[in-house]
Amino acid sequence: MPVIRRPGQLPLRRGAGWSWQDWAGPAAFGEQVPMEASWHQLGPGTTGPVFPLAGTEALAYVIAGGGTAAAGGEDFPLAPESVLWLAGCDGIRLAAGTGRLEVLVAETAPAGEPPAPLRKLLTAAELPHLVSTRDTRDRLDLVTDEVPVGATRIRADRIIYHPGDTSAAHYHTGCYHVFCVLAGSGLLHDGSSSHRLTTGMSALAGPGEVHWFENDRPGDFAFVEFWAPPPAGTEWTVPADRCTWAAG
Repeated sequence: MPVIRRPGQLPLRRGAGWSWQDWAGPAAFGEQVPMEASWHQLGPGTTGPVFPLAGTEALAYVIAGGGTAAAGGEDFPLAPESVLWLAGCDGIRLAAGTGRLEVLVAETAPAGEPPAPLRKLLTAAELPHLVSTRDTRDRLDLVTDEVPVGATRIRADRIIYHPGDTSAAHYHTGCYHVFCVLAGSGLLHDGSSSHRLTTGMSALAGPGEVHWFENDRPGDFAFVEFWAPPPAGTEWTVPADRCTWAAG
């Protein structure tokens, strides 16, 4: 059964004009998930403190707004749906521009040799944009084999379910599937029950756990999904019913 968490169940740290909240990870889920994610919110003109990273594979995805990120001795401009890849980095400091800034920061757990240091900014226009051939879902790849950052321990995308969209039932082998809800409301099905997810919530489907999503509401339902580590395989409950994608 999936593990579901609401914002009020997750640790929150606040400062002058900024906050960051745990969104996913071992502490959040009570499971040995090999990654962590946090939700950072900064008011206009606010600079947050340095957020520590473990020097593993990490990324910062801009949910909304603009500003800058300082990491590894460099400054990077941030715009909506840009991704900053931060392999081998020990921290990131976010600063909002003239408006509010929201960023999802995720990193993998230490495992084996640390990755070679790499800081790389990718704009939304540079990331693969895909559309579902099954329904009307919209997907932006954040970290996949098609995103040239050399990631080996994590995969991620941003996906939007439009009203009526539903994915096919499936499960992953050798992989934790993590979901951080950005906007809207939708259902996470596990084959025996359904779970309502809304903005700010997170969920975990463990290895071998059947799951699929449905947007049963009139607005869009959007989330970032992670696979950690990348799945050894994906099995569809009904072999003829599966999710496939085409360039958008």
